[in-house]
Amino acid sequence: MRRLKAISFIAVVMTLIAAGGSAFAADKIRVGKPEAKPYQFAPVEVGVEVGTFAKFGIEAVSVAFGGASRMHQAMTSNDIDIALGSGPEMALVAKGVPEMSVAAMYGPPNGLCVIVLPTSSIRTATDLKGRTMGISSPSGLTAWAAKEIGRHEGWGPEGVKAISLGSQDGIVGGMLAGNVDSAVTATEYALTLQNKGRVRIVANLGEFVPDFLGHVIFASNELIAKNPDALRRFLKGWFATIAYMQANKAETVRITAQVSDLTPEVATQAYDEQIRFFSTDGKFEPKALKVVEGTFVELGFIDKPVDIKTLYTEAYLPK
Repeated sequence: MRRLKAISFIAVVMTLIAAGGSAFAADKIRVGKPEAKPYQFAPVEVGVEVGTFAKFGIEAVSVAFGGASRMHQAMTSNDIDIALGSGPEMALVAKGVPEMSVAAMYGPPNGLCVIVLPTSSIRTATDLKGRTMGISSPSGLTAWAAKEIGRHEGWGPEGVKAISLGSQDGIVGGMLAGNVDSAVTATEYALTLQNKGRVRIVANLGEFVPDFLGHVIFASNELIAKNPDALRRFLKGWFATIAYMQANKAETVRITAQVSDLTPEVATQAYDEQIRFFSTDGKFEPKALKVVEGTFVELGFIDKPVDIKTLYTEAYLPK
């Protein structure tokens, strides 16, 4: 009888392990996002809803901040475990922020568009020379985008006059009020406004920078030191979520429409334009890293060049 009970107990344990350990307490991972609504950050909520994080024993909790700087400050104060930031923010590792880049997340900056008023004389990127453009901050990805447009068109990095306006709402609001000639904003937000006839999309930033690392997953040094297994399982859950999104368009559109406050039509457009740019394995591509490395000093993150190989690791990626 005792032998039968022992065998039964082992069978139950093995069943639970095969099911992903769902009967055991999950590790809570606090995931910081610089903004709540941008499409690129929606996989957090998708993974929570469809259970891809739970499958690996992770309770992912989404935490939105009013900008990237506040998010990285939260990493410093150990208020979050993971941060979803831009490629240029990898330089913060060199500045001493207690975090490490642990996975490539998103490629070219196709998640950003240049918009103008419908009545604007600006028709294409070539018309932006000498005009003002609303951006988030001098050290943000939008600032670098403005510089890159100028370089691409042959005017130099100051060919477009970038004006810092803070949050996404501040950037677009400033343009709608006529304070700037154009603005850089999230593609899905631009599509929403364009469908309402309030703006016109002039260009997608991905056109100017095909090799880039738009977004990166950062892990706090605290998480790496104290629970590296939870970090590995979080990344497994993340890339399982991306695989789910790529294979399940209708359900992804439904969830991301809610998360990003989009109509089904715009959520579908965002899916079609952006889903292919999410990394499926987290590996850092050399060409993209080289471009990102060039942004560090230009955007004022650091004073002198640093070897980007010291700012990331692939040790925690799914094998």
